[in-house]
Amino acid sequence: MRRVCVTLLVSLSITAAASAQTADGRFRWQKGQVLHYRVEHATAVTEVVGGGKVETKSRVNLVKRWQVLDVDAQGTATVQMSISAMRNEQTRPGGDVLLFDSAAPDKSSPELREALSKFIGQPLAELRVDALGRVVEVKQSVAGRYESEPPFVVIFPAGQLSAGLAWQREFKTGETYPAVQECRCTKIEGGLATIAVATALLKQPESKAEMVPLLQKLPGGDVVFDVQRGRLHSARLVIDRQILEHQGEGSSYRFQSTYTEQVAE
Repeated sequence: MRRVCVTLLVSLSITAAASAQTADGRFRWQKGQVLHYRVEHATAVTEVVGGGKVETKSRVNLVKRWQVLDVDAQGTATVQMSISAMRNEQTRPGGDVLLFDSAAPDKSSPELREALSKFIGQPLAELRVDALGRVVEVKQSVAGRYESEPPFVVIFPAGQLSAGLAWQREFKTGETYPAVQECRCTKIEGGLATIAVATALLKQPESKAEMVPLLQKLPGGDVVFDVQRGRLHSARLVIDRQILEHQGEGSSYRFQSTYTEQVAE
């Protein structure tokens, strides 16, 4: 009898462990749902040309507001995005700092206040997004943007999500250069799935100078998905790439970026 009980307990433990490592990797939209995400994006560019060095930096903190306007029978949602708060700090060559803070517009730099204040609290994008995170229609915003930058960071494959599962999707960084994003689910614990993300070009530009604007399209990092609630939980994506001799001998261009996004209850 004892042996039977031990065997049963072992079997139940194995089954529980297996089920804990599988989940439904799908967004579960609800009409009227509102999601807020806190975003921080810091960038630094260092360029050396002709013996001279130019450095620029930026740090943007904002709150994205996504509202689910409708959900069809297939689980595809019409979502609208606006920015409810923003702080944008830019350090220009020479050290001058420009600042925009939506919470204190009177203390903001006039040029940034004029350029950015009009975006606060206004609908900036309206999309139809399916349960896998794919944009199936752009009703408002720039259509091509969401091919390289999915609105909720990751796009899932069809079927169950499991630890160790790997998948990839191809997209274009522009009209010329195809790229691939590789994803791998590293673990599923406590109702959260962690997904490692890496991005690479499938076709290299003919010149190094053409590579410069493409660096910002090649992030890597981790995405955490809330499988219980069916929503993005958080993301951390990093870029640190350098191109040598993009403008002749001795020149260099380095782009650094850290992007974090976290759901705000």
